Amino acid sequence: MYLAKIINKITSSHKHEAYEGKIIFLVQPINPDGKFAGEECVAIDYVGSGVGDTVVCGGAPGVAKVVFGLELAPIRTLIMAIVDKLDYKDI
Repeated sequence: MYLAKIINKITSSHKHEAYEGKIIFLVQPINPDGKFAGEECVAIDYVGSGVGDTVVCGGAPGVAKVVFGLELAPIRTLIMAIVDKLDYKDI
């Protein structure tokens, strides 16, 4: 799991049926201090988040299959929580 900032919503005219009815976002991993850390990736929303939110992302092989009840789920990353508050102290 990792922290990320939702950068933008992704829309398409045609998508894999596993993505139907799901909101897809472009997310960028961040450090606890809020600085960007790593490459952007695509994530499926599971919690009702939106652009600009700080979220917890993650996934493991087969987790999207279980969460969404799909036989074939080519989904790598899920947005699993919205971060309301983050206490961070640089040591």
